[in-house]
Amino acid sequence: MNGRILINKNNLINNLSEIKKLSPKSKVMSMIKSNAYGHGMLEVANLLSKSDAFAVATIEEAKYLRDNNIAKEIVCLQGFSNSDEYIYCSKNNIRPVIHDMYQMNIIENTNLSKKIKLWIKIDTGMNRLGFHNSIFKKVFDRCKDNKNIEQPLGIMTHLACADEDEDNFSDKQISLLENIVSDINVELSIFNSAGIIKYSKKFENSQHWIRPGLILYGINPLSSCDEINVKPVMNLLAPIISIKKCKKGDFVGYGQTYKIKNDTNVAAVGIGYGDGFPRRLSNIGKVFSKGNIFNIIGRVSMDIIMIDIHDKDIKIGSDVELWGENISIKDVSCSIDAIPYELMCSLGNRLSKEYI
Repeated sequence: MNGRILINKNNLINNLSEIKKLSPKSKVMSMIKSNAYGHGMLEVANLLSKSDAFAVATIEEAKYLRDNNIAKEIVCLQGFSNSDEYIYCSKNNIRPVIHDMYQMNIIENTNLSKKIKLWIKIDTGMNRLGFHNSIFKKVFDRCKDNKNIEQPLGIMTHLACADEDEDNFSDKQISLLENIVSDINVELSIFNSAGIIKYSKKFENSQHWIRPGLILYGINPLSSCDEINVKPVMNLLAPIISIKKCKKGDFVGYGQTYKIKNDTNVAAVGIGYGDGFPRRLSNIGKVFSKGNIFNIIGRVSMDIIMIDIHDKDIKIGSDVELWGENISIKDVSCSIDAIPYELMCSLGNRLSKEYI
């Protein structure tokens, strides 16, 4: 008996509708990189057909979508790294993001049989990917004058602190980008999930693209916000595979890190760090079953976690929820100084997915 991931299709579709209400005039670039944050890239792409485009990180992810008959425009956030990838993008309606001068050299030294659409990324202060604003005009003019590149060009940046409670930096990034593009006709893309909630109403026009990721999957990146009603898409479940009685003073698991406080029943659950369930949840994690919250006791091992079920009527074969509708993945991640992205993207192939 293995753990499994339940994906709520209606919640995913409804979350996209809720996002569109926040910025109804903007186009939507749905983030489905990293296997759609662990939700299944192909299945999510088919469910999010009302998106205007899909965004992935790598050319390999884009090829996977095309090879599986996903026809919608794909934005490749890391762009191309050689001429073959650049040509592939032009032939397959993949819109790469350029962020480094080596990509400009590829553009200007590669012949295309079909025009290509591009995004140019500007680094407005995150110091990750993107052209510095001091050279943007040079890059923009070279792209605008290139006969192989469709117009208008897209200009994007990424907000470094939009999901922080004390965010004093996003306004500076937004203002910098506005000043850079104030007198040119371009498409714009600035806002990730947190930015959509906090700032997207400033850019309600058909030339603006929003990039929802976490909120698509039902997780609000802000600690306090009721402006959007999204619901969890992923439920992580695992079965009870054994129940035994333990006496006060017994130890549980590797290293004997947990000592039983009172006579109780201990259940083994068929999931572990081999499935991507964090070992850091040893002795502090919780699970949900039949209206009850039970503590994870002892160390998380490769295939099994142990929970204290007391005297509750729990049967072998019944499922417990690790996170989802009853246990917030945000709470789980906060308890181990992680983030929901990390937990969802780390889940392994041993876990089956069911779309309900």
